[in-house]
Amino acid sequence: MLAGLFGLLLASESPSYAQTNGPDGQTNAVEVWKKKIASQLASKRAFPPGAIGQSGTAKVKFAIDRQGKLISRALVESSGSELLDAAALTMVERAEPFPEPPAEVKDEEISFTVPVFFAVRKQLPWAGGQWPAEWVEDQAKVDAKIRGICRGC
Repeated sequence: MLAGLFGLLLASESPSYAQTNGPDGQTNAVEVWKKKIASQLASKRAFPPGAIGQSGTAKVKFAIDRQGKLISRALVESSGSELLDAAALTMVERAEPFPEPPAEVKDEEISFTVPVFFAVRKQLPWAGGQWPAEWVEDQAKVDAKIRGICRGC
């Protein structure tokens, strides 16, 4: 997910900030700042427990001020699940305050659009769910082989 967030942070609303390296080949302060934001967002992502079995990608647009305060956030593309969409918006809220932008960023308000990926999660048997059918089938095959090899073991 971090790579996905970082990819869209590079393509933020201000194209002049999309430069990857400075003239000396070193990563510039803007890129380091964007990586910090992507990492902070990724650390605040949480899969909603009620969305077990659902997956999707929600796109969230948000804006911060020069102090790293969240000014606005909005869902720009739904994942197809209200729970996942709400979790994506909540992730942005929990990530506040964001790192302050470096001096090279002159705007008073900085906007980003990021994808938030949610993969299918299954209810685990030890968490009150049922064993997935493929696990049951695989275990039955293993049991049958063991019984065929170890008669009377």
